[in-house]
Amino acid sequence: MVSECFISVRDVQQFKLPDGYRIVAVTDIPCHLWMRWSIVKPQRHSQPVLKRGLYLHADVYLCFVAYHDNEQEEAGDTLIHTFIKRNWPHCETRYFHFWGTVAGNACRSTTALFKKHFTAPPTYDYPPLYHNRHLYSNHGTWATARAGFNPRKDGNYQRPNDFLVVRTERVATFHIIRPYLNFDSQTLPAGKSVIAGSLGLYVLNVPGNEGTLHITKGLWDEPVTASDWVLQTGETTSLGSIAQNALVVGQYNWIDLNQDGLDWINQKAVEPNQYESYDWRKSAYFQIYGSWQWSQSFTPLTAHTLTSLKLRLKRVGDPGDVLVEIWNTTPQDCPKDTLLSQKMIPGIFLSTAVWGDWYQVDLPTPVPLLAGVAYAIRVRALGGTSTKRVEWIGNTASQYPNGKACFTMNGGTSWTSYTNYDCYFIEYESVTVGGTKFVLRTSPDLSGVEPPPAYHQEAHFYSAQKGTGKYPLLKLTLD
Repeated sequence: MVSECFISVRDVQQFKLPDGYRIVAVTDIPCHLWMRWSIVKPQRHSQPVLKRGLYLHADVYLCFVAYHDNEQEEAGDTLIHTFIKRNWPHCETRYFHFWGTVAGNACRSTTALFKKHFTAPPTYDYPPLYHNRHLYSNHGTWATARAGFNPRKDGNYQRPNDFLVVRTERVATFHIIRPYLNFDSQTLPAGKSVIAGSLGLYVLNVPGNEGTLHITKGLWDEPVTASDWVLQTGETTSLGSIAQNALVVGQYNWIDLNQDGLDWINQKAVEPNQYESYDWRKSAYFQIYGSWQWSQSFTPLTAHTLTSLKLRLKRVGDPGDVLVEIWNTTPQDCPKDTLLSQKMIPGIFLSTAVWGDWYQVDLPTPVPLLAGVAYAIRVRALGGTSTKRVEWIGNTASQYPNGKACFTMNGGTSWTSYTNYDCYFIEYESVTVGGTKFVLRTSPDLSGVEPPPAYHQEAHFYSAQKGTGKYPLLKLTLD
């Protein structure tokens, strides 16, 4: 039998959680409450009550369908009643009211019907940085191809179509292509946590639909160079995946990030901010040994502090110690009389591959550079000979507009400048940044298991150069 007691809820407050609400109710008397709720709006009925000989429609009751009863968090009878509602789907509306007991006896509740909608948290879209690239390795044996056989960087983004490729194919040889994507997500609002994320790729072609496409951590320093292939091979944690045969051409395909992927968002790192560079269409070797030395000038368009270089070098024999230096320049863009910074690297560690490899040189003394002023990178191997030398990879077709190569046969007493010659270099300022880097991998490339004959997994998707509406997108949802 219902006791003659009444419960009145005098105040209700809500506090949003990442996946629901904490709801706090205050009553007029100490009692123990239950929240009765449903996603179906309950029917409201009134029934006649005889008062002083007259029937009045004064008693109201609610008819809930498929409801749930949740008990308050506090023990016993209280004035404050807390309900924690988690796992509340986004954009779901719930209807609820409170009923309760006093000293274990059910009481009439005069609480109103409440309606609560769990709004979707804000999402943020981040396009990729403009210098997204892919690397390509090809060899007759699987292990060599996957380890990286003279990886080639695509320097023109497959123009004019502006797309990148992820690929593993076994035909006469093994072909592997990995795209490298970087998103400037460090502008996320402070104090917010990422609760969901996905990578969107606008697919324009799927030549091979075997296997699964995986997202992995990007471990390289900008810009992407051929040497970054080896760094990525050992990173085999999948941050999210999609079946290759589920990719749909002509639209965005979204790959949800798993928890490892969410944890990877915005990892702080010391990253080079690239300024001047030349790394396209190699065609020449510039020999360096003893008094034979080469330099490459560059003219920054923006003032910054030079902290590191990357040079593409190779060796013949053991050239001994190699000096990499920064000098001011003559009017002909050749090294002048002021050495600004210098770093020694052991020549024996340089590659012997046909076109060498990229090597990072961190300068012990950072060099403040002025905009519009030419500086020279000078490379020397004083202990080298014609058979034990360094070769600086470059081009003889005037590709770099803001500098040129210079050569000396007498250790720098005199220099000859070559307007049409350029040596491979990248100069940058290292800064601490956030952001999110991904590398896309195929099933065999990620696992290391050699694919069977005729295996073909390949997808083409638009790059950053394609612009809004087509480029890759990193979509993040915050609490």
